Amino acid sequence: MHRPGTLVPLTALVLALGGGCSSPAPDPKVPRASQPAYTQTSEPADSPTSAGKVLNEAPDDLRGLDWARTAVPGDFCHVPGLIRFRSGKAPVRSDEWGSVRAEHFPDDVVYGDVVGDSRVEAALRVGCDTGGDTASGRLVWAYLVFTSEDGKLVLLGTITPQQYAGGQASSFESIDLARGRVTAHESWHRQADAVCCPSGKAVTVWRVGDDGTLEAGAPRVTA
Repeated sequence: MHRPGTLVPLTALVLALGGGCSSPAPDPKVPRASQPAYTQTSEPADSPTSAGKVLNEAPDDLRGLDWARTAVPGDFCHVPGLIRFRSGKAPVRSDEWGSVRAEHFPDDVVYGDVVGDSRVEAALRVGCDTGGDTASGRLVWAYLVFTSEDGKLVLLGTITPQQYAGGQASSFESIDLARGRVTAHESWHRQADAVCCPSGKAVTVWRVGDDGTLEAGAPRVTA
């Protein structure tokens, strides 16, 4: 005997399954196996407001800050948010280069009075590379210049080499902090230079702008 009532649920089930197969909704993302070495924020670290941004707590005298444990903005490596290092290094995800390795050098911090308020500012050397520990894998070098305001660490600017001829990342020979300016002594590769041996030298003076952050002048080639 024909029983139409038993066909209706079966038909509805088939339609429901078919509708599920054609649904445009994406599958849920697979969670990360471990936490990233950087902290995502709603605002990219390479936005115009990175300089002047209030970061971690800090003493008035930055010479007393534990730089090895200090998280820093990742804009120098096109990494959103803050990077936290372990033993000077951190695996990160760069918007520009993908999976790379960031590093910092807390034992080489340079101090000087840039703002002109008798307190010292600090320049922390940072960089990132492909993780291969070779000169050809170097992506960028930079200095992050900080000050302390009301017990907070504030980024004044990210100092990057301004002289570049292509091929290899430019680096620094030294950096000087003085009232109203930061002077970067750069080392850069000419087209014919080997990876190991850049022959170019340049000096770029960064000055404190009207907004209190650092602005680069034109690089002056010295060699």
